[in-house]
Amino acid sequence: MISTLPIMSFLNDQSMFNFFQLINALYEYRSIIITTNKDFTNWGNFFFDDNIAVPIVDRIIHHSHIFMMGGESYRLK
Repeated sequence: MISTLPIMSFLNDQSMFNFFQLINALYEYRSIIITTNKDFTNWGNFFFDDNIAVPIVDRIIHHSHIFMMGGESYRLK
């Protein structure tokens, strides 16, 4: 489980590469649960590069069940 993904900060290329390798290793072999408050369309900004974000998002959403939850955040109260 990877919780609140946007809070994580990928400060360098090696960190982004390691995250991609983790997702790639788990892809089609294990379950992955990710919680985030960002749309997939904004992940290019988060990873600083669409060339990194697109393959990661592709592997995450393939065979996935996405639950969009609305309402106010309890963290902001």
